[in-house]
Amino acid sequence: MSVARLDLNLCIGCRNCVNLCPMDVFYFDEAANKSVMAYPENCQSCAQCYLHCMGGSLTMSTLRAGYAMSGGRGLRTFPNQTELYKAEETGGWGGR
Repeated sequence: MSVARLDLNLCIGCRNCVNLCPMDVFYFDEAANKSVMAYPENCQSCAQCYLHCMGGSLTMSTLRAGYAMSGGRGLRTFPNQTELYKAEETGGWGGR
């Protein structure tokens, strides 16, 4: 599940979603006096924004935000445990 905008016109500018979201999905547009879903792909489905939305402009969707995985987001490599032990024994990577 992921947060989704039900109706932007229902947003009353209370900023609850901006202040409560632990993943910074929202930012506040001062000119429009509305919250904007800037990074919906960061939503962790905690529903705090939805539960505290005073205007009822948010909903929870069963669809996740579909964004392409970049090389940095899709792949992360870590040294295996043996390399970590060797680094500790030799005082650093490469025997330094």
